[in-house]
Amino acid sequence: MAATFNVIQSNGAGNTLTNIGNTGNVFNFQSADVATPATYAANPILFGTNSYEVWLRFMFTGSFNQIRDVRFWESANFAPSTGLQIMFKGTQTIFLPPATVTSSIATSSIPTSDPGSANVSIGGNVSGSIVTSSGITDFVVLQLQTTISAPAGDTSLATLSVSYNES
Repeated sequence: MAATFNVIQSNGAGNTLTNIGNTGNVFNFQSADVATPATYAANPILFGTNSYEVWLRFMFTGSFNQIRDVRFWESANFAPSTGLQIMFKGTQTIFLPPATVTSSIATSSIPTSDPGSANVSIGGNVSGSIVTSSGITDFVVLQLQTTISAPAGDTSLATLSVSYNES
């Protein structure tokens, strides 16, 4: 039997956990700290401001021997409009309440192709692995940052992908 994979979003001061699934529109960048993709129209990001950070982890359940080499990237580059940038960190081990100020955690541009090696940590190490029948990665932190040049209205951003090796 293969591992089952789901994305978990953490939000709120108390680290509320929401299983947001594994396909489709599982989250949207918003001006609110919520794990509900459909509320983005009520929580727009104004040009020159940032979204709330989005805190994700990847949960594996089922029967498997090992999960390792977890990679995360933007697989369909959204050819960003001027003034939009997705920032990223895949090795955050401690949860902090999401913020809208320019992230001091998600400080690198998200990779726009498969990074070629693990960029999401497990147990504080990108070489880490999950060797039980269930487990979860460390946090992936994302933030959409905008400038005053950002376009008005909805912007289709990107397709984000996760890959891992399972044995």
